Amino acid sequence: MRKTLIAPLGLAFVLASLPVSAAELLDRVVAVVNKDAIMHSDMEERVTQASQQLKGRGINLPPRNVLERQVLDRMVNEQIQLQMAEQANLSIDDTQLNTTLRGIAKDNGMSLEAFADKLDKEGMSLAEVRQQVRRELLVQQVQQRLVASKVRISDREIDRYLSQQDVASDVQYHLAHLLIALPQEPTPEQVKTARAKAEALRQQIEQGTDFAQMAAAESAGSQALSGGDLGWRAGGELPSVFADVVPDMQVGQISEPLRSASGYHLVKLIEKRGAGKALIAQTRARHILIQPNPNMSDDQARARAESLRKRLTNGESFAALAQEFSDDKGSSLKGGELGWVSPGQTVSSFETAMNALKAGEISQPIKTRFGYHLIEVEERRQQDVTNSSQRDKVRKTLFQRKLNDELEAWQQQIRAEAYVDNRLDEKS
Repeated sequence: MRKTLIAPLGLAFVLASLPVSAAELLDRVVAVVNKDAIMHSDMEERVTQASQQLKGRGINLPPRNVLERQVLDRMVNEQIQLQMAEQANLSIDDTQLNTTLRGIAKDNGMSLEAFADKLDKEGMSLAEVRQQVRRELLVQQVQQRLVASKVRISDREIDRYLSQQDVASDVQYHLAHLLIALPQEPTPEQVKTARAKAEALRQQIEQGTDFAQMAAAESAGSQALSGGDLGWRAGGELPSVFADVVPDMQVGQISEPLRSASGYHLVKLIEKRGAGKALIAQTRARHILIQPNPNMSDDQARARAESLRKRLTNGESFAALAQEFSDDKGSSLKGGELGWVSPGQTVSSFETAMNALKAGEISQPIKTRFGYHLIEVEERRQQDVTNSSQRDKVRKTLFQRKLNDELEAWQQQIRAEAYVDNRLDEKS
């Protein structure tokens, strides 16, 4: 929400004695981003949230002024992207927002009501979280439209990656990251200063300073307020600047400063684990589909399916009846054969019924949006789909790698092009 710019009045010392409404009038601007202002009260709310997040991760808080600087920097970047969302007429409807909130609650093992109660106990409201989630979804839309939608992965890139990597024995890495940023076209002096700072921070970490605390205080990366935690990444998902270094690191090790277009990075390897074969349960099945139509009501379609089931249980050929009666023209010519079916390839009601059958058993008529199905399970197997899943995995990991690189450069670009007046250190 846009705020009106209010000139600092220099009366902070009397705030405690003023009514709340008067104190609110003395709220000050801490940054101007293009045409909008970020207010001190809004920043303080975010600082409180960041403090709770860091404490929840067991990370010691950096000094208050450092945390304020980090929070405000992220609010500036967010505001630039929200302005871009406004210019593009992007919006988040309540249905999408509520679905996302329920997903967040579910991820925390709670109903939405229980999640709201927990927020209330922690001094936050569901309304505040709704606003923050709405902002994050808008930012994601902007990033998807302007960055992710332009990232392309070709089959040739996948083939090249597979020829260069031992994907079957791929390893996943749990990483933390600290970035000392550089402008888009840094001077030699700026490069020298940034590298020196990265080396000094690395030395402090090696001497016992907590990496997460240092990242929260010093990193310009988007994960700074999470202690720089990047989570688990497969080898192919590593940002390009990390890819040649991380696989050779030991758990707990801190990398040397790594240079990219964004600046100098320090990476910590927290954990690593190996990946196994991709095994899935597959079912070889066949079916007969009877669809209602203008000449056949729903009840008549069900009755026909029930009649065909009796004929099947009396020994008539499934293939012959499928060829004669099934409305699924794609499978009827093959006697109703669907081949090997993997999880998720059929609608949920069909899959649930199929999974409940024993080999050789024929289902009762199963209703889906397509009509009534008679399903027979012929056999089941555990299938190693490593090769096919590898290509999907590689496509996703190469996409994520490119996206990370593009997103980092894009965020620096839009920040450099925006008008930002940081007033945090001004006295109110």
